Amino acid sequence: MKLIIINGPCGIGKSTLAGSMHATMPLSFLFDIDAQMRFISHYREYREERREITLALADAVIDALLRLGRDIVVDKMIFDPSIIDSYYGIAKKYGADVHEIILWAPKEVVMKRADERGWRKDGLLTPEKCEMFWHKIDELKNQRPNAIVLDAEHQSPEEMLAQVQKLMRAT
Repeated sequence: MKLIIINGPCGIGKSTLAGSMHATMPLSFLFDIDAQMRFISHYREYREERREITLALADAVIDALLRLGRDIVVDKMIFDPSIIDSYYGIAKKYGADVHEIILWAPKEVVMKRADERGWRKDGLLTPEKCEMFWHKIDELKNQRPNAIVLDAEHQSPEEMLAQVQKLMRAT
């Protein structure tokens, strides 16, 4: 059983890769952590409480799926190494293989992709936050020796999927 963590800055292709991975893994669970916050009432006003709830929910879902012997694909921009380490701890408890993947591209590429997607009025994501998140992921990728860092600038989604599948078979 596998825990696959798809990480990276805004607009890099995390959801596309996570969805593609999920589609190739029967009975796997695709867990988009950010989507869960929308189920928390008043999540915009209660930022710290929202964070606490989504972290607890992520731990519980990962734990439940691995306890059941199922693969789980986590789609989330995470720049706090302790959160990722907690996922590794849960996986270790159940003997699951962890594949930590960080999608990467230069800041100009990420900002251009995010700009092309558009910014929602009153959205939580702003150009300033997107740039800040890029810097945080840039720092994180240098702190994660077990992570697979993939070049998302020069690869199509299909090429990235093939590369991840090859790397997973090799480990």
